[in-house]
Order: sequence, then C-alpha cells, then structure tokens
Amino acid sequence: MKRHDGLRQCLFWCAFLLYLVATTLQFTMATEVGMVGKILTLARYLSFGLAGLKILWDWALLGLKKEGPWSLTRGAVGCALKYILLAGIVLLAVVTSKDTLPLFVLVLLLASKGVEVDDIFGIALPVQVLVLAFVFFLTLDGTLPDLTYVREDATVRHSLGFTYPTVVMTYFFFILVWAMWRCRKGISVGSGVALLAVTVGLYYLTDARNGFLLSCVVILVEMVLGQRSRWDGLARRLSEQRWCRVLCRVVRFGYEYCAVLLCVLLAGLCWLYPAQPAAMLNSLLSDRIRLTAQAAANYGIHLLGNSIQWVGYGGDVDWATIGERYNFVDCSYSLTLFNYGVIFSALVLVGLVLLARRLYKQGNWNHCFLYLMVLGCCFIEPRLLEVHLNLVLFAAAPILYTCPKWLEGRK
Repeated sequence: MKRHDGLRQCLFWCAFLLYLVATTLQFTMATEVGMVGKILTLARYLSFGLAGLKILWDWALLGLKKEGPWSLTRGAVGCALKYILLAGIVLLAVVTSKDTLPLFVLVLLLASKGVEVDDIFGIALPVQVLVLAFVFFLTLDGTLPDLTYVREDATVRHSLGFTYPTVVMTYFFFILVWAMWRCRKGISVGSGVALLAVTVGLYYLTDARNGFLLSCVVILVEMVLGQRSRWDGLARRLSEQRWCRVLCRVVRFGYEYCAVLLCVLLAGLCWLYPAQPAAMLNSLLSDRIRLTAQAAANYGIHLLGNSIQWVGYGGDVDWATIGERYNFVDCSYSLTLFNYGVIFSALVLVGLVLLARRLYKQGNWNHCFLYLMVLGCCFIEPRLLEVHLNLVLFAAAPILYTCPKWLEGRK
C-alpha cells in the first residue's frame, strides 16, 4: 500500500510540475520560437491527463476494503456526487467562456489529495526559481527577446524575456509568498534587506509599481514578524483589553470576507466612476477601474459566462496599433465574473471564504497575512486562478475533495 501511495503522489508531482513549467514558459517569448508554443500546450494537456488518473485512483480507493472485493461504498458515492457537481459547474463555465483554465485548476486541486500543502510550496519554489533563471539566461544570451516598453515620462521598461514587464514582478511577488509561507515565523533583518535590494533592482528594470509595493509590504511585515519575540508580551497585554477583543472580531470578519468585500468595493467604484473618489483610485491603479466599468458596459454580466477576446499589450510593443483595440481587465475578480459567469464566480468566492476560515483555525497568522496579500495582488493582477502561481489555492483543496459528512465513513 505504501508503494502505491508513492506512485499516486508521483502522478500528482508529474502533473503539477509539468503544468508549472509549461505554463510559466507560456508567459515568455519562448512561444515565438519554432514549435515551442505547441509543445507547451501539449505538455499542459498531458499534465491534465496525469492529474485525472490520480483523481480516479484516489476515488477507487474509497471502495477498497481491507478484506474482500472492491465495492461502491457510500463514501465513494458521496465523493462522486460532489465531483460531478463541481465538474458540472466548471464545465459550464469552460464551454461558455471557451477557456479551459477553470478545468485545469479543479483537476490539479482534486489531484493534490494526500499531498501536504507545505510540500507543494517547498518543491515548487526551487523549480520556479530555476525556470526563471533559465528564462533570464536565454534573454541575456539573446535567444529570447527582451521587449522594452516606454512610458509617457520616457521610463524604459524591460520584460526580461517575458511577454510584459509586470509579469516578472508578479512572479517575484508570488515566489516571495511561497518562501515566506515556508518560513512561517518571519525573516531576519539581513534577509529582508537583501530581498528589498532585489525588489528595487527588478523595479528599476520593469517599473512595475504595484508589484513593487506589494513585494515591499510582504518583506517589511515578514521582517517585523521575525522580531516577534520583542513584542509578544505587548501583544498579549493588548489582547486582554476589551476594546482589542472587539477590534479583533471586526478584523476577523474583514479577513474572512476579504474577497467578497473587494468585489463589493470594485462594484462600487465602477458604479461611481468617473466621479470621485473612483477617479482618483482609477489613476492610482493604472486605469483598472475605468477598464472594468467599460468591460461591464460592453460585454455585460452573464449567469454562465461569456467568450470574450481580450486584447492586451503582452508580447507586442506596438502600442499605437493595440491601443485602438485594447480592452484587457487586470482585476482577477472582475475577469472571473466576465469570463466564467455569476455561478462560477460565486463558487470561487465561497471557496475563498472557507479557505480564510480554514487558515484562521490552523492558527498560523503568517499564513493568514500572506493569504490577504495574495487577494490584494489579485485585485490588480489577473492571477487568482493561475494555480501555478497562486499556490495558496492548494490549501483549499480539502474543501473540494473531502467526502460529505453525512456519507463519510459509511458503507
């Protein structure tokens, strides 16, 4: 049985790492080299097949008894019904949007059954760093082009082998989150200063402002957490105060429903735009509010989703031509709603709320903080469902693959 457990986990690792590497390279200019683009697409579908085999194997074990032949237990029936319901919602979103991303996310999360979340972070971290180093080497070598973009103020932005400058900083931010997730208790001042230096260097090359600010916040907070022994006593004394307990309840509510509150905030800003303060925030968020409001007016909001041909600047430096057709929406929450519809978006929000509660019950405040930072990043970047980046989604996997309690453990 232990040997079989190892084989099942090997199936997941093959599927996940293949998906991680292939999807990362699809965000680079390597897709413009020969048959690389088609090979990467085939690799992603191979990962889908391997993950599917892992799910079927896990499900079959629910009907395997210690003695006697395999039988269809109530646990197996319960999981099958749950999987069918989830797959039905996701398939409707995939068909109406003509985008397979939700299906890949669901399959990889279900396939992670029996794999520790910390192991996923620990193994993905060095693999992703090696892939990025490989991309940077090919860019320095001249094999991949370093696309340069120029802002109105003449600032030159380098894509460093990726399709757009912000992609590099986004990957750096999520790698920071992965590393800090593994640290658990913060970092030393020396490590923080070194990471800040790297962050400043990337900002100088890419001018990715939002990603730079988010990365700095993560590093600075982790440095403070690394010195927690100095303020643990003060925190305990404050927690005994009545006003502090009331404040903690308010903060916990905001934490658990952060994703929902961000969606409400976005809807309110779009409704107010171009009035203040929506116009001011739109300027700070690089026109994201206006583009979201414009997309809502142009495409509407559908129950099951909509097939939209998004046009962005990635992979092309001809801003004059693309500017006439540019319609890309960077906010993950609005992009999910426009692409996959109300039903799927509601399912995602429910999952995020349950994930927040799950992390809170585990009692690791560092993980709770990093979860909030990921939600904040996804407000300005379309990465919420990019499971090769947003590894926090794997912490929600047990919510998906756990058998319903009323059927669990019964024949």
